[in-house]
Amino acid sequence: MIYCLYFVKTEFMFYNRFMELIIDLGIIFVIASIFGLIIRQLGLPLIIAYIMAGVLLGDNALKIVTDRQIIENLSTLGIVLMLFIVGLELDWKKARDFARSATVIGIGQIIITGIVGYFIANYFGFSSRLALYTSLTLTFSSTVIVIKLLSDKRDLNSLYGRISLGVLLIQDIVAILALILLQTTHSEFDYAYSLALAVIKLGALCIMLYFSQKIVQKIFKSMAESSELLLISSIGWAFLIALISYQLNFGLEIGAFLAGIFLATLPYRLEITAKIKSIRDFFVTLFFVTLGLNFSLDFESFNFSHASALIVFVILGQTIITMIIMGFLGFRKRTSFQTALALSQVSEFSFIIISLGLLKGDLSQPEASLLMFVGIATIIISTILIENTDAIYYHIGKYLKIFEKKSGTLQNDSINIPSDFSNHIVIFGADHIGKRILASLFRQKQKILVVDFNPAVIKELQENEIPAVYGDMGDPEFIVALGLERCQLVISTTHDFYDNMRLVKKINFINRNCKIYVLANNPEEAIEFYRAGVERVVLPSNLTGDMISELIGKSSHYQRFNIQKHIKELKIQSKKIIAK
Repeated sequence: MIYCLYFVKTEFMFYNRFMELIIDLGIIFVIASIFGLIIRQLGLPLIIAYIMAGVLLGDNALKIVTDRQIIENLSTLGIVLMLFIVGLELDWKKARDFARSATVIGIGQIIITGIVGYFIANYFGFSSRLALYTSLTLTFSSTVIVIKLLSDKRDLNSLYGRISLGVLLIQDIVAILALILLQTTHSEFDYAYSLALAVIKLGALCIMLYFSQKIVQKIFKSMAESSELLLISSIGWAFLIALISYQLNFGLEIGAFLAGIFLATLPYRLEITAKIKSIRDFFVTLFFVTLGLNFSLDFESFNFSHASALIVFVILGQTIITMIIMGFLGFRKRTSFQTALALSQVSEFSFIIISLGLLKGDLSQPEASLLMFVGIATIIISTILIENTDAIYYHIGKYLKIFEKKSGTLQNDSINIPSDFSNHIVIFGADHIGKRILASLFRQKQKILVVDFNPAVIKELQENEIPAVYGDMGDPEFIVALGLERCQLVISTTHDFYDNMRLVKKINFINRNCKIYVLANNPEEAIEFYRAGVERVVLPSNLTGDMISELIGKSSHYQRFNIQKHIKELKIQSKKIIAK
């Protein structure tokens, strides 16, 4: 099929440019689908499949997709839409709580990683100019990769997700400033002038958006009468602000994000997000393919030892640097680890820096290939690590206490539970599912204690006089301190299999009379939970309003619930999934 498409392409390419593009896209998506199927069966993230498809179709292999520029331009649309959606979904009030911390983490990580990266490059015998490009390349993390993976995991609005996003935005601004400086002459006056002008331009853009907010909201109120007009006008707004940002030398990404933020207060932002997501996914796939298409490697002059050392520095060294900074600020080890691992790859801006170095003659082709290889390798490795963050933390979490302050922590996890608080219900996680369960319990006037890993959530609950404590359910010491031996029911709304299983085992040890309800990601996990002694397991896809009442023992159907029957149903469901 692929060679048939390639044959048609060669026949039409000389007199039909549009036909060539259509065939290129067809080949890309066919190859990406084949790799995606294989990667999915291996349990790996699909991003890897898209990058592999690009490598196969690029100059290092089949050389089928030759006109990469138009594919890159199309992929840029996906990045704009992605960051526009992130801005739409961002709760600015919650993000503001950790803006200072994200700024300190971002600036601190950039400075330390840049300095260490420069000295590592010098140690390898790189020239000062190559060492500078190496440190810049390794310093920044990928906004696109992190947002895509955290969105897929539904962690973008979690504590570490918001911190990661804040750090990435700081990095993007610094990366843009670095690009501006690299394109100026080497005069100190030119550097200072370029920086000052960039800051003034960014400030002017933000002020313009702020004062136009009310006018834009009135326009969108009229557009909302038609869902089609709402979609078109939203995309138009995103590209308009992205274009203005681009003209001000701040890149399309910053503009798209700001465009989303200034529409985030609209009551129909969720409808806009839902409509744009499918369009975004199409173009974002092309972005990952272009990473592979642009990859080139000269094996004769390539130094694998240097590449391996730089990869280890980005994955391991940058993770340690970020955890040290976050630990110093008072974040708990779990938040620090999740954030640090999310940022352990090279940025898309790094590839722009490499291309600029080649264009200016500062980098040779072998030097650029080395940095490009390091970038793509870190993206692939970090993608796997981010997908398995919880499993990794489960095994190494106990060794990470050295990255945590013993006193004066930013995340206050002091537990103040009244001594007479007994026969109560403990809910782990107060996300959208947890809130629905919480509302049902309050209607029944049940005695409740909420545990969450997000300080902002705890603060909100406590302001509403709801008993709530901050804590990490993956921390055995915290579970013991909770006093679960006095509760009658524990409900976990988190999706972490390892944390839930550890919680189940601990409760079974200290309070055999306590009933346990948990969420499972798939039928196989649900069966494992039942075998461990869980009273009821629910798959998120099956969770309904009636199920909420059932979970808290309100309906009579719950009393007749048959665990063995449910296990049989889960096994049948699992076989159907495998068959598909």
